Amino acid sequence: MLKWPRIQFYELGDQSWLPGWLHQHEQFTLTQLWHLSIPGWSHGSLATQACTVIREHLPDVSSYLFVDLCAGAGGPTPLLERELNRALEQANGSDSSARPVRFLLTDLFPHLEVWKGITKKQPNISYIPSAVDARDAPRYTPKDRKECRIFNICFHHFKDEDAQGILQNAVEEADAFVIFEITARDLWTCLCSPLVFFFAYAVTLRWYWWSPVHLFFTYVVPVAPVALWVDGLISCLRTRTPEEISALLQRQAVVDVTGWKFASGSRTVQWPFITLHYYVGRKRKKKQKKQQMTPVQITSTYKVHTMKIIIIGAGLGGLTTAIACTQQSLDVLVLEKSPHLQTAGAGIQIPPNGTRIMRDLGLLPKLLHEGGGKVLEHVDFRRYASGQILRSMPFGAGMVREFGAPWLIIHRADYHRVLYEEAVRLGVEVRLGVEVEGVDFEGPAVLLAGGERVPGDVVLGADGLWSQVRGFVVGGDGAMPQETGDLAYRAVIPRSELEALGDEKVDELCRRVAVTSYLGPRKHTIFYPVRGGGEFNLVLLRPDDLPSGMRREEAGVQEMRESYAGWDPTYLLCRLLTEIQGRVALLGDACHPTLPYQAQGAAMAVEDGAVIGRLLGLLQSHLSLSRSEGKGVATADSIASILKLYEQVRKGRTTRNVRAARINRFLLHIADGIVQRLRDFLLRYMGVTRESDWSWLFSFSMRQTLGLDVIRDCETAFEEWARESAAEEVRRIQGRLPLRPSHLRQPRTSGMLD
Repeated sequence: MLKWPRIQFYELGDQSWLPGWLHQHEQFTLTQLWHLSIPGWSHGSLATQACTVIREHLPDVSSYLFVDLCAGAGGPTPLLERELNRALEQANGSDSSARPVRFLLTDLFPHLEVWKGITKKQPNISYIPSAVDARDAPRYTPKDRKECRIFNICFHHFKDEDAQGILQNAVEEADAFVIFEITARDLWTCLCSPLVFFFAYAVTLRWYWWSPVHLFFTYVVPVAPVALWVDGLISCLRTRTPEEISALLQRQAVVDVTGWKFASGSRTVQWPFITLHYYVGRKRKKKQKKQQMTPVQITSTYKVHTMKIIIIGAGLGGLTTAIACTQQSLDVLVLEKSPHLQTAGAGIQIPPNGTRIMRDLGLLPKLLHEGGGKVLEHVDFRRYASGQILRSMPFGAGMVREFGAPWLIIHRADYHRVLYEEAVRLGVEVRLGVEVEGVDFEGPAVLLAGGERVPGDVVLGADGLWSQVRGFVVGGDGAMPQETGDLAYRAVIPRSELEALGDEKVDELCRRVAVTSYLGPRKHTIFYPVRGGGEFNLVLLRPDDLPSGMRREEAGVQEMRESYAGWDPTYLLCRLLTEIQGRVALLGDACHPTLPYQAQGAAMAVEDGAVIGRLLGLLQSHLSLSRSEGKGVATADSIASILKLYEQVRKGRTTRNVRAARINRFLLHIADGIVQRLRDFLLRYMGVTRESDWSWLFSFSMRQTLGLDVIRDCETAFEEWARESAAEEVRRIQGRLPLRPSHLRQPRTSGMLD
């Protein structure tokens, strides 16, 4: 059969902009295809043929735990479990001691609600509630039971490097693996792919007859059938042959496949249209631990220098930076002006882009258990006067499925404490009560009160909105933040005081793990639980009437009530810059302060810290490798260049975030009238995730903020920087590019002053 090179196209179902209902329809249709069996024509179904393959190649099937590493919404796994155990019951008869076949559902984006429903009906299926990366999955079975990794029509989705990592992990951790595909990269399969177009019509009529959206986009404008056909065709173009899968295994130089047996084949289900293709790997004997080769030792008289990072400010951004840098084996010193760590503060939201950073740093479990963080279940928008719910947006498991991490609500002091304790545990030196009087950009070095000079390789200003370091870097009026014209009343209220009111509406608010927001003209309020629900954070935002230059003032309850007269009584209980100068940089509110209308201020600071820590760690490794190879590298020039790269990576994203916060302020504070009624109408159909957003546009916008993998993004940027640096060095050595004096020190830049 005619074949052609594999092409790594991307399916419509892989795209973040695809509406949630269409993605769900496509997945459900493929699941139903596993059921399809036509009497007199079909040789069973895809599910029964898959079970036959499993039994033939894994004869002791009941001794295995089958781990579905890309389970999605369940796929064919429930069918396979029923079919395999039904066959076992028939074979074993009344033998009650026989062990059933068990399955485990995992995914990088867990579908917890769907999985809970499956496991209630089928007790032989369980699931892992947290995200699982198939490239780095642990072994889930004890030594007395075998483990088989199973990949149901998903292996073609992975790029070669990811597929290679998945196979390596399976060989190292499991006893077998099975790959099933229903597409092939040949002409006949491509020609038959349009038949799935018509199957989509039958699925909509049988299971979605009640949905006007599904009916319209199937029978009037055939979006659902066309999308299914296009994705089927793309799947054909990127499905691997058995030889290509074997080649991926052979490329695993660090994996010993001795004792493994591999087999592949296909089974016809409905000739000539539907065929099941498989690739099976099984360990025939106990895996011998590979004798480790003695690594080649590279000797050098050069002593590798560990970069010293000085961070000014021990807030959320500063401590995250310290943790990220320390995990990259850098030497870190944190200087904090306050003699004691500030434990004051109110509630804070950690959106998925922030919790992903915490997960990568290993801190997400601590925030949930030791920090009293709660996974946000809903965001409720209410009308300010009546309290009427305009929209209750579901978050919860949907956020994890969409973005790979939950949306948390937590007390700021608890968040800060978890970060501080982790930094100290890692060995970060934190000096409290230190007054910074200046920064020497040539060193660089930090000048302290009393004349002490603290030298380092990098100085990072993470000292917040009223940053001293920003003043040293920018100078003049450009260092001062601009007043936004908004004011916030903040309070943290114990749950016992709220329950003592005996108000049913208040009790209802306290029972929900939700952010409740009342929207009104030029004002809005926010209410949500912190500290495991023991306290509640209340924020009321309104136009500013404080004297110019005043940052904070104690406010009376009566003043607050008068400001919100006419509101539902249930609730009444800048300028941008990223400056880099030489080896001194800013992060967080010190360089891009933002309005509190997008829950992204602290998240952006945390992202800054994780990104700059990763870039400096990559640079440290790059410099060590270059010196071991005898290449001359200027450390100071490289650090200054990497800090410029940090600015390039972060500038566009933080700029968009600040602008989005300003837009949100306008939308939340619309005056009563036609525009407000239009906003309330549209809000009823909006959601943050694809599955909850009927407008499609709002979730698309949120994916740009919440979905970006900033660590992968900065790693890609670093790889490009390293290639360009190597090419420039070659050109310089060849005499076509002389070393410029300007390389010795980076000039002051205007950064984000536009």
